[in-house]
Amino acid sequence: MDIRTVIDRNWDLIIVLIGYTILTIIPITCFAHNTWGSDGASYISIANYYAKGNWDDAINGYWSPLYSWLIAPFLLSGFDPFQSVIIPRALLLITGFFTIIGVNQLAKTFELEGMVKTALLVSTLPMILYFAVIYPTPDLLVTCILVFYFAVIFDCDYSNSMSHGFLSGFLGALAYFAKSFVFPFFVVHFLFSNIIYYFTGKNRKNILKNLLFGFVVFFIISGLWIGTISSKYGELTISTAKDYNHEIIGPEYQLQHPVYFLGLIKPPTENAISVWEEPSITQLDDWSPFESWEYFEFQIKILEKNIFRSFAYIEKFSSLSIIIILVSLFLIFKTESKKARIDLIKLLMTIFIYIGGYSLIFVEQRYLWPVSILLLLTGFYLVNYFYEHKNLRFRNILLICLMFSFVVTPILELTVYASSDHPIPELSATLKNEYHIQGNIASNNNWGETVCISYYLESKYFGLTKNNSNSSTLNEELVSNNIDYYFLWGADYNLNLSSYKEITGNKIKNLKIYSKLN
Repeated sequence: MDIRTVIDRNWDLIIVLIGYTILTIIPITCFAHNTWGSDGASYISIANYYAKGNWDDAINGYWSPLYSWLIAPFLLSGFDPFQSVIIPRALLLITGFFTIIGVNQLAKTFELEGMVKTALLVSTLPMILYFAVIYPTPDLLVTCILVFYFAVIFDCDYSNSMSHGFLSGFLGALAYFAKSFVFPFFVVHFLFSNIIYYFTGKNRKNILKNLLFGFVVFFIISGLWIGTISSKYGELTISTAKDYNHEIIGPEYQLQHPVYFLGLIKPPTENAISVWEEPSITQLDDWSPFESWEYFEFQIKILEKNIFRSFAYIEKFSSLSIIIILVSLFLIFKTESKKARIDLIKLLMTIFIYIGGYSLIFVEQRYLWPVSILLLLTGFYLVNYFYEHKNLRFRNILLICLMFSFVVTPILELTVYASSDHPIPELSATLKNEYHIQGNIASNNNWGETVCISYYLESKYFGLTKNNSNSSTLNEELVSNNIDYYFLWGADYNLNLSSYKEITGNKIKNLKIYSKLN
């Protein structure tokens, strides 16, 4: 196939990719140095351990490794906290580029062509840009890998080649390296997908081979990381995040992270910025919904609340999301097209499995980004199904409405982000250059912001003090934890700390800093 044929067949993809590439210039030039919270600081810090060959600190059971692995090579020449934050942003923008390519492949898998596919790709542009710019987490990386996995597992020729089983297992393991949630999701989804193929398709022997081959590849590759972290923590685990997250949603803590109520916590290692690099080291009481009827009811309430939150989130992706799901369910039972029925079953099954997995513990909007892509695809699939050979004018009106419903939220969110203040990098530079702050830091409030500042200052953050009202008790808490600097946020009063003095002289808005006396 010559280059001209490739361009003719993919002109819409090429135009969207060019548009996306041009738009990425804005976040790279305007917001490149912004940190995006404690999660982003932890991923960069862990990447720096890999770059330095500090394997003991780099191997981490809470933060999945792929994101840090991809950042690490760019830190080999040296680590500068202000310059290093550019790397994950650029990495996510590049990931977005490949995600759009994956969506194009997924559209072809469902035989979406022409104007329908073009409208689909255009709709992904602001969505992917929003995913890449707003959050520092590997959720877009997971979305990208899963989109390619979906393109493989949903391929109508899946049963005709053993390579589909291999690719499914490989991509599933790769997605697990990006986020541990994918491990149980892949096991359930890959199994049920093959069951659907087994009972609705041909070449059953090949389907069973693909199932076996896919699982073998998945468990071998993912087992390398599972073995590594299990060896470090002395027990078999796919991630320490699952235990920690299960503990904090329990009846005792109810989503209150220990950093907000345990007082000062020493960072877990000599090089760690804060305890957030290894949250699971905090000793929390575990619980089980099967301990008592009361706990079982509590788990049911969590499930109900998370399902409600999930559907609220997908409605935020598009105001037509619920309608898309309901129409798809209707068609599954009413359509005479076997292919359409199977396609919609695969799409809805994937959406429900993904939402169901997170609903057992906790769900945030960014966790459901793969679902947003599938909903987008399902919406355009329905328009194509109903109007493939009918009134094209009405079809195009529906396409425009569908596009608008999916792009309005990301465009608004990007606009708000662009117009918002992002003072942490500038404040950190001031604290570093004018006050020469570096050492052990604690604060009375603003835990997330102070983690980011500590990252920029290459310091250690011990967290929030327990008693902020009694100066004597506070002074004792700071001294006993060897705190060098105490950040007092949002206070219009001065503290009388016998071992510390205020050094900013009210020159920094909403922040006073107390330095330990020599």
